[in-house]
Amino acid sequence: GYTAAEGSIPDNATYTAPSVSGNGDKLVENTNKKITSDTKNIMLSFAAKVNDQKPADTYKNTVTMSVVSSPLKTTLSDITNMQNMTNSICSDSDIHETKQLRDTRDGKYYWVTKLADNKCWMTQNLDLDLSTKVALTPSDSDVASNWTPGFNTATEATVDTINIDSPAGTRSWSLGDYRIINPTISSDCGHPKNDFSQCPAQFTPYATPTTPNNDELAHYIAGNHYQWDTATAETGGSITEGQAASSICPRGWRLPTPNDANAGSFDNLVYTYSIGMDVAKFTSAPLYFVRSSYVSQSVNYLLSSAGDYGYYWSSNPYSATNRAYTLHFSSNSYVGPSTTGYRQDAFSVRCIAR
Repeated sequence: GYTAAEGSIPDNATYTAPSVSGNGDKLVENTNKKITSDTKNIMLSFAAKVNDQKPADTYKNTVTMSVVSSPLKTTLSDITNMQNMTNSICSDSDIHETKQLRDTRDGKYYWVTKLADNKCWMTQNLDLDLSTKVALTPSDSDVASNWTPGFNTATEATVDTINIDSPAGTRSWSLGDYRIINPTISSDCGHPKNDFSQCPAQFTPYATPTTPNNDELAHYIAGNHYQWDTATAETGGSITEGQAASSICPRGWRLPTPNDANAGSFDNLVYTYSIGMDVAKFTSAPLYFVRSSYVSQSVNYLLSSAGDYGYYWSSNPYSATNRAYTLHFSSNSYVGPSTTGYRQDAFSVRCIAR
């Protein structure tokens, strides 16, 4: 038989016959999932019980000892950049594990959480400014080849920045560094507004962090607004089925789908968290969707109903060439995970890990 202990073997130790099941005996185990190094000193002692009926001979046996190590798992908490995300990292992360990750394209930090649908979501609006001088590349973005925006991100919604005659459009707007003040309460700023500074009752200054500040308020940043063909890196265009092939999300991320039953869709997220029509649940932890509204291509509306409406692009086109599927919520009791919006209007973007 044998006995094992960390340290010395006591004189009155109990000896156990080795297992003959084929699975062996476990001497010691470290169940921590984040072991970078581990040292243990195990004292092992063997004994034989022999009586006088045993024939005189030489007796021997073999004992095999082994150390089994599972691969070290990398989770959301272990990475630094949005572009480090992989399917296995998300899969190995715990539900509601969260981290502020850096987008290498501009150094901005975003809250990211593995939600209960088993997908890792941005729980903060994308705030990426686009430039005609900077291409998004497959090494940093969700694109198959280099894509250069046709317009710089505008800083005001005005008659000069909207494109009334375009059926789709490739423009974007950054209407100031602001966060919503009361995320769970509907408060309509009205229209037409040029930027969030004109909605002081609903929004207050707050810039997207460029260091991991661990501030929950960053979840509520309004972020930028993008036309659908911009959000899809011009792979949306006039398609009427399937999904846009690319997006302006970081590499390893994509736009959500609208209404399928699979994880990664707005509809499934609403179902998983039992949202129903309760907008307050949708705008609270752990989802943190923001009533950042939209930029209309009508001079009569521009930035419209900020503080009440929330619109978020999906990757899916509608059957009409001028519309695509969106998540839309408004007031205190309407959540539509599979509504449609005009592709030329500019909505918010949340990305999910591929």
